[in-house]
Amino acid sequence: MKRIGHKGAHLIEAGNTIASFETARGLDVDMIEFDVLRWNGELVVAHDLEDAAEREGHTLLTLEQSLEYLSGSDFSEIGLDVDMKHRGFELEVVDQLARFGLRGRTTITTMYEQSLALIREHDPGLHIGLTIPLVTRDWLAVPSPVKPLVAAGAGYHRVRQPARVGRLVRSGAIDAVMAFHALVGRRLVDTVQSAGGEIYVWTVDDAATILRLEALGVDGIVSNDPRLFEHLAAAEAAAA
Repeated sequence: MKRIGHKGAHLIEAGNTIASFETARGLDVDMIEFDVLRWNGELVVAHDLEDAAEREGHTLLTLEQSLEYLSGSDFSEIGLDVDMKHRGFELEVVDQLARFGLRGRTTITTMYEQSLALIREHDPGLHIGLTIPLVTRDWLAVPSPVKPLVAAGAGYHRVRQPARVGRLVRSGAIDAVMAFHALVGRRLVDTVQSAGGEIYVWTVDDAATILRLEALGVDGIVSNDPRLFEHLAAAEAAAA
């Protein structure tokens, strides 16, 4: 199971920064996930426009700066998950990955099927994944009164998504699924993997959920706190 640092190691160091990437590397992650969007005409590494605005002139990195840093020898064994937050710059990302020699160890993910179709047509060999569900706000940060609606929405997607993403994997449209953890059960895992795809889960910041997902056989888990993977390894060693 791949250990994936969300924005690097966002609960330890502010995410999508050099410090966060370095912290994730020090915690032996297998992959670093980071976000890309367009801000003031440039591709930058930020989760949303507010994040970009707050960090501009300080820790905000361009995509070029991030890829140059992550192409260094210290990161040569670590995979990358480039999560595109918007549409319209897909081929720019592909070209930048090729420029820095990162194409072979990168997965491009997004919530937008149209973007993945464009990338697949342009470069059929790139590893691409669909993030589900398509949402316009962070489900992890909704206020408490809204959480029952989120739970209902997760239940709907838990029923509907397996057949949909299974078809996409079997058709060759995508290689992987990046699923919100509340959607992930045995049916989704089995459907994606039996179709020949990989199933990754976001964003998990508690050990109990990590253990549940590992038992389901997911291919990778995304966490803001990669230290949790160390605790998981210790628990497995104690149980052996």
